[in-house]
Amino acid sequence: MSKVALTTTVALAALMSAPVAAQDVSALPAGTNASTGEADGNTVAPHYGNIDAFYGNIDAFYGDIDAFWDDINPFYGDIDAFWDDINPFYGDIDAFWGDIDAFYGDIDAFSAADLSALGDFGKQTSGQISTIEGLFKSISYNTDGSIVRDGTPNKVMAALNVLIEQGRTQFGQKIEAETGKTYDQWVDELFARHGANRSSRASIEVLTEAQRVKLYLDWHDSLMSHAGIDHIDHWMSAINWSPSITQIQGKGDNTIIGIIDADLSRSSGIADNVVQASGESSFVSGHGAGVASLIVGEHDGEGVMGIAPNAKLVAHNPFDETNTANWTDIQSGIDKLVRADASIINMSLGEPGTVFAQDWRGVFSDLTIAAHKGSTAYVLAAGNDGIAQQGNIDWTGAGGTSFILVGSVSPNGTISKFSNRPGDACLLTNGVCGQGDRLMDRFIVAPGEFLLVDDGMGGITRRSGTSFAAPLVSGAIALLHERWPWLANHADASTEIILRSARDLGAPGTDAVYGVGMLDVMASQSPLDFNQMSFKFYQRKLWGYKSYWVSASSLLGGGIPNWWEYDDVFLTMFEDVGGTYRDFAVPMSSYTYGKRTNALGGGYLRMQDFVADRFSRWILSNGTDTDGDGVAGIRQLQNGMNRKAGEWNVQYTAIAPRLTDEGVVRPVHNSATLTDPSGTFAFTGGHGHGALVLGGGAFGIVSDHDRDTGGANPFLGLASGEAFGALAVALTPSTTVRVGFTENRLDAEERAAGDPLARMIQPQFDDLRASAVTLDLEQRVSDRVNVGVHYTRLSEANGLLGMQASNVMLGMGSDTEALTVSGAVQLSPTLRLDVSATGATSELSEGQLLHNDGRVVSTAAQIAMTGSQVFSQDDTLRVSFGQPMTVEQGTLALESEAVIDRSTGERGQVTQHIGISSKRRMTGEVVYATSLRPNAQLGLFGRFVTKGSRQDTDAVMAGVNFDFRF
Repeated sequence: MSKVALTTTVALAALMSAPVAAQDVSALPAGTNASTGEADGNTVAPHYGNIDAFYGNIDAFYGDIDAFWDDINPFYGDIDAFWDDINPFYGDIDAFWGDIDAFYGDIDAFSAADLSALGDFGKQTSGQISTIEGLFKSISYNTDGSIVRDGTPNKVMAALNVLIEQGRTQFGQKIEAETGKTYDQWVDELFARHGANRSSRASIEVLTEAQRVKLYLDWHDSLMSHAGIDHIDHWMSAINWSPSITQIQGKGDNTIIGIIDADLSRSSGIADNVVQASGESSFVSGHGAGVASLIVGEHDGEGVMGIAPNAKLVAHNPFDETNTANWTDIQSGIDKLVRADASIINMSLGEPGTVFAQDWRGVFSDLTIAAHKGSTAYVLAAGNDGIAQQGNIDWTGAGGTSFILVGSVSPNGTISKFSNRPGDACLLTNGVCGQGDRLMDRFIVAPGEFLLVDDGMGGITRRSGTSFAAPLVSGAIALLHERWPWLANHADASTEIILRSARDLGAPGTDAVYGVGMLDVMASQSPLDFNQMSFKFYQRKLWGYKSYWVSASSLLGGGIPNWWEYDDVFLTMFEDVGGTYRDFAVPMSSYTYGKRTNALGGGYLRMQDFVADRFSRWILSNGTDTDGDGVAGIRQLQNGMNRKAGEWNVQYTAIAPRLTDEGVVRPVHNSATLTDPSGTFAFTGGHGHGALVLGGGAFGIVSDHDRDTGGANPFLGLASGEAFGALAVALTPSTTVRVGFTENRLDAEERAAGDPLARMIQPQFDDLRASAVTLDLEQRVSDRVNVGVHYTRLSEANGLLGMQASNVMLGMGSDTEALTVSGAVQLSPTLRLDVSATGATSELSEGQLLHNDGRVVSTAAQIAMTGSQVFSQDDTLRVSFGQPMTVEQGTLALESEAVIDRSTGERGQVTQHIGISSKRRMTGEVVYATSLRPNAQLGLFGRFVTKGSRQDTDAVMAGVNFDFRF
């Protein structure tokens, strides 16, 4: 049986070890015995052979030091780039990308100022290395190969000394305190590791480009070892991972990861994570420690950070003194690890000359191992021969095994020259290549060059190879198992998530070089396809609850009012994957409209609309006293009722003060009242502000009935704007009963015309539809006193108290019953007092996401004083003060399905509560109108609104209106 070997390449110096790195046996020529250095005929050559970690043009993947450092935050992007405004995590997504303290827990080695200085130092170092390299490339040579002494070599040395002095300024004192050496001694030792002497120009100018890059990396990494923070490495940004993801989402505490690798117990930073170890004791140059450090390296302010630092490791070393193992050894090791409940097994090993050996079929089809295939995800390094898989693999009997094959890419994102590739090979079952069975469908890439890892001897080193790309994938799966523990029993789902969330590289789609593309940790923690997610909620019925499923895309159709108390309310989205599911708690705040902060508190109201609304009552009456009480336009319906008996009477009024943006004059209100000869019955019908006719009393300004600005039955005002009608019956000369109907359909596009925020969400909403029926009793107590009781039943087709949400949330609407008590007192022939107070209860309709959790109680009130002939014979002054619609008490319930046991994934019904009570606001308004000449009028107005739920601050508005009639 053939043997397998570790998959790694040449390592850089062990940066914290003294003074030269230990020999890396993985770099020995193929077929060489590690102990004797002689050919070993019984050993099959490892994948890697003897290769150089630095391929091709060094600039292609390194360039300047920016690729590794730049500033303190080079690797932490913005989640919005991936999932719009949807937050798949608990809490605020911004916490992921905060300052450096958020990444490193309690590490206080640096203050904010220190961290800023550290970032500035990184930029400074980057620029200086670029300067040195530019000078190196400017050196000229004589025909005999000797260097031209034109001053350039001296400039190189001067620039190098600047780099050294920059390090002294930033780190000199810390290095001396932590090492017990002088800074100069420390620098001399570092240069000696690269065969150079910083004081010897001759030893510096002969360094090759690759040797210089190793020196720069060593310089950078060695300095950062004294920075007081964990090392930041280029692979973090490449796979979209930051330490804060781990610290917030979970560190892998409840995850068990198996590692088939050389002994890793010599590293103190890893040994604490190892709960079981078996097999041989061969060390193999820290290979196992390097692999493990990328998974479980502590976030402790020094050394290497792992993706899942608290994960438990169960390890098996099948490698003997020749650093190779046979397939029986591998199979035995896997058996031990699956029995130890490892849900992930990392294998950075393989058979030289192949990408995926045929022998894997025998391993995975073994009955003992196959019994655990549903609960074990395998991660395999692709190997370092630089080849593509040539032949298909007979996979009969091993189907259902969930594995990921991992290749390596360089820091610039291109496939590493040493990395094996999947090619067009397929896993055949009875000779058939099934869907998803191409090797490329299970192949992913991750950074595998110059990764900073634990060297297994108390230091750190940089290594290259698919061996070190694989543990990044294993760590990503560990984060999945920490966040969704039940995925540990669904290996198919675990691997599917990793593969489907990969970032495409190379040819579009899955290809023979990069497979599915680059590992993306953030994307794997996020929904794979938001549009395919669903949300389950329950609606209370007489016989219990009925459940409804809705798509996540449906919930995007709008939001909820920004002042509702939703801070701790989440919509639990479910994503089906691989025979199981994941849950994502999306904050209700993701669905808010946003805040309206304009002075009026009710949208971005255009000035001409404000003027038309304020003066509609005055314009309707043409400024005349129609009922002899000294106040123009009051109680138009009652005017018709009080006509002399014996004649039919028709009263018609129409106004059109609004000019649309398209230049069209649009009627605001028109109505006609037909009164019978006896004066007992009257019918009024029209189109426009129905609340002016049906509201009762003398509140004849549109704003009086507005939800945000008036307190005279604003519930009726919500249904006022289109067709209306009323039938009045005079029971006695002083008692009138009236029934009425009014409706309103606010066009979503028109409603958004003056509101930038509304324009943004308008396509998500239907028109706002509402209707109301009224029953009123009005009593004339005396010639000067009128009182009335008014019942309103408001039906909103897709809203609640004038507020819309997505169709799923409030698509079935609500019903509100309101009772209004009003009164009017004629204090003098020219002065009138009007009062109104309303109380209402609202009930949400069934079949929508939100429903009542107790009573929703609202109130409104207003008082107005209206006088005529105040300053002239034909003027009117009106002063009003009121409380607009206020939700006194109200809680909505959200009954939905969520995970109630995170260890098993058990789902159940949960209830969350949203408070919709609003803060009380008060409004005051002054309106004055006078005639300047027979065909001209002047109007002045002013308003204040106190701060409250629909606006953040007190607001004041004033204006003037001039009307000239031809």
